[in-house]
Amino acid sequence: MLVVYLMLTLRGVAPASQATARTVGAVAAVAWYVLTFRIVQRIALEWLKSRRP
Repeated sequence: MLVVYLMLTLRGVAPASQATARTVGAVAAVAWYVLTFRIVQRIALEWLKSRRP
């Protein structure tokens, strides 16, 4: 969903800086997904640890 939003938002950027905007958008999307994955993974591991007898 974030990637779709970025694609739609970056279409309005001036053509001269469109390549830079795409690069920044791609880096932001990858960083967002990596951070989200790490946070969810940590929460899941902590939850599984707390369920052990």
